Amino acid sequence: MASGELPEDGQLNAVACRFLDQGKPWEFLYSALKTVMPGDEELPVPEPLLRLAEIEAFELFVTTTFDSLLQRALEQVRSAEARVFSYAPDAMEDIPADAAGPVVYHLLGKLSAVPAYAVTQEDVLEFVHSLQSESRQPPLLFDELGRRSLLILGSSFGGWLARFFLRTTKRQRLLLARGRTDYLVDEEIQDDESLVLFLRHFASGTEIYRGGGALQFATELHRRWRERHPAEAGAGAADTVATPAAAAPAAEAGAVFLSYASEDRAAAEKIKNALEAAGVDVFFDKDDLRAGDDFETRLMRNIRDCSLFVPVISRHTLTGRRRFFRLEWTQALEEARKVAPSETFIVPVAIDDTSPREPALPEKLAQLHWQLLPGGEAAPEFVELVRGLFRRYHRGAA
Repeated sequence: MASGELPEDGQLNAVACRFLDQGKPWEFLYSALKTVMPGDEELPVPEPLLRLAEIEAFELFVTTTFDSLLQRALEQVRSAEARVFSYAPDAMEDIPADAAGPVVYHLLGKLSAVPAYAVTQEDVLEFVHSLQSESRQPPLLFDELGRRSLLILGSSFGGWLARFFLRTTKRQRLLLARGRTDYLVDEEIQDDESLVLFLRHFASGTEIYRGGGALQFATELHRRWRERHPAEAGAGAADTVATPAAAAPAAEAGAVFLSYASEDRAAAEKIKNALEAAGVDVFFDKDDLRAGDDFETRLMRNIRDCSLFVPVISRHTLTGRRRFFRLEWTQALEEARKVAPSETFIVPVAIDDTSPREPALPEKLAQLHWQLLPGGEAAPEFVELVRGLFRRYHRGAA
């Protein structure tokens, strides 16, 4: 097909339909596309994929494209061979039991000379139809997807197709699925009022990002990850983010602020890990507290901007010595005065048998309902409480 005959919108489905309109057999479509597909040397890896590949916490990537760009991005950045698998209705592959990354799974097939990958909308329909059957699903892949929070970037699947994809990753109906938060980043989905309404009422564990499209999100996610993990950033990074040693770490807007005595850091980190596993952003300063007006100013700003303040209380917080966590508690109690009586801002946590009646504790803090988490072991009820308050705050902010 000559370039002048291509449809204006440039969508692959439209190009395929124009090919078929010329009377050519549909089976020829796949080999023809493979023939004209540019080679690796002609198709550079997009920068957003390289940024995602640098985030070492991501190990399992499920792609709906048939090209090798994601695999190349991972191998370029991580200097390790990615394991690649693909699905087709008549040739299902599954991930290995030891799904250590990086793993790339082509859910709609991989480029081939035979009809083993999706090109047209009818192909996509056939793949999705096949995936609805449990006997034709890759079980290990779907077990893995079912127990993880999902980040869905720029799928461009709207309407019922998006609903089918979300439902396929769950082991039960969306209305009953609980415990994890999935994130959708897609400008088309943002504008689909019917889908947004559906997700709000029947998939409450799904959050829709409204700050832009997939490219903006990937750039911002990469920047924040680099700030938190500077030592893990790949050598192929496009830029470097430097954090002055004397500056307080910055909290994400609306994060949960975890305040603790340095002696209780291990217990506080258990709480942090449990909350983050449930999709809650947590501000947690792992460095020793540093003196200086700049540090105090930034830390107080983080408390003002947080969604929830969680003071970790133990016998170590009863000391008569001057400690920085007392300044955090005082600031949080002051912020709590601005919060409506129907809202919760402070959730105290006791990690030992410390009593609320201890004279070393602020009286207002003692009047609140405490959560008991011995040794920092976060009970599911506590995690669900904080997750609910965190999401309620962000829904109100949105």
